[in-house]
Amino acid sequence: MKVKLVSLERWAELRYEVPPPIGTLRKWARNGNIYPAPEKEGTQYRVRPDAVFIRPNKYCKTINTNQSRHPLKGRLIERIIDGEAGQV
Repeated sequence: MKVKLVSLERWAELRYEVPPPIGTLRKWARNGNIYPAPEKEGTQYRVRPDAVFIRPNKYCKTINTNQSRHPLKGRLIERIIDGEAGQV
């Protein structure tokens, strides 16, 4: 069963006591700050009523050392535990 989508304005009314301006809502939709991502139908974004706003500063950022240009030779904590921290 497909969930009925609502407009960004209606979604904001459901989620917020004082909804953000439409420009802000469109920016959130373009930048991927709403999950699940809104669908664009013509000139209007449609979103699931249960969608949530994702704060951009709350992303979990990790570095995959296997794909890095210069892989790390060892983590500091491992060298400290092994007693090799002061050795070159």
